[in-house]
Amino acid sequence: MVPPRAITRHGYCVFLAVKCIHQGRRIVIRSMHTAEQAMKRQQVRIDTLANNLANVNTTGFRQILTRVTEADAEQPGITADGMQTRNALRKTPLEPGSRDQWVQINPLVMSQATDVRHGPITSTGRETDVAILSDGFFAVQTSAGERFTRAGSFVLDDQHRLVTPDGNPVLGDGGPIVIGGEDFSIGTDGTVMVDGAAAGRLRIVDFSAPNKLQHEGNNLLKPPADMEAQERSPADVIVAQGQVEGSNVNAIDTLVAMISAQRAFEIQQKTLTTEDEMLATTVSKLPRTAGA
Repeated sequence: MVPPRAITRHGYCVFLAVKCIHQGRRIVIRSMHTAEQAMKRQQVRIDTLANNLANVNTTGFRQILTRVTEADAEQPGITADGMQTRNALRKTPLEPGSRDQWVQINPLVMSQATDVRHGPITSTGRETDVAILSDGFFAVQTSAGERFTRAGSFVLDDQHRLVTPDGNPVLGDGGPIVIGGEDFSIGTDGTVMVDGAAAGRLRIVDFSAPNKLQHEGNNLLKPPADMEAQERSPADVIVAQGQVEGSNVNAIDTLVAMISAQRAFEIQQKTLTTEDEMLATTVSKLPRTAGA
């Protein structure tokens, strides 16, 4: 066997990899690992952008933003492949006693946030449509508990309740909003008037960090466990009846971002392929022991 020092550095990595595999151990070749993780991150980004683009015409939709940062060694996070990590400085042993005994890898965390910027307002003329012109969210009741939305395209169900298109009751300050008369209106502060009498007020809430709201499907948002809804006072609320807020997704910007992410994915894919070919070439040139 030719000693490791007689082999190129790339070849030395192969030598160690072959030996470790033979012994049932696994090592990481940094360049290939980096390319693989970069591809996973770009794939998450592409999927997120595709979802945003699919909801460009969804009433009240809030686009999802992605960001990649280096993980904090003391804090848990979610890597691009969806795995949780508590120690950002993972170490993989190589050959004991060698100068390159440890390869230190700083995993990058893919985080997502909800974009809370307002969308465009469109007039519909439908009396059950309501748009929030200020900050805040409608509160609705679902089978899983209270959820929140900016989508104000409501309808009346067979119980004369104001509900979402999926049948979730819209909540007021005293429970579900019930329209029991022939004529009703909604004031700019969310007060519901039925046949000239006050029938409640739309419950508009906000959060200390609304960008942390999580999408749950059906245009509903859910806060993390450590964040509670905060009631907004009538003076801080502005709503408009007969109007709806559109999606805050910009189709052109999203398409440009998707093209950029796809190109980045292809570059990393090419890098991984090149590294794989170089590795195969190096292995084929390694000296062999007698009888091998």
